Amino acid sequence: MAEDAAVLNEAHLDRQTMHNEALKVEILSLFVTEADRLLNQVKEAKTSSARGERVHALKGLARNVGAERLALAAARTEERLKAEGCDLAPLEAAVQEVVRYLART
Repeated sequence: MAEDAAVLNEAHLDRQTMHNEALKVEILSLFVTEADRLLNQVKEAKTSSARGERVHALKGLARNVGAERLALAAARTEERLKAEGCDLAPLEAAVQEVVRYLART
């Protein structure tokens, strides 16, 4: 369940950045920019295939840094896209949740 997942699994991020605080800050800065770019591409995609590719990329981005709720929201969106068109609001909310969380830390 997404509510049980962490907005940001900091232990995962620490492992990914080898406990290097400067690298962590750089990675998270890049994450915010890339997450926003990918979300815009998802919204603007002309085909379901293109939309699915961008959602998949967003899921991978989230998993790389430990943004667990966003990764789950992207995975759910990816599955719904395969079945039918879907509402992108939960995915957008998950991106915004991570960005707000990072802005506070």
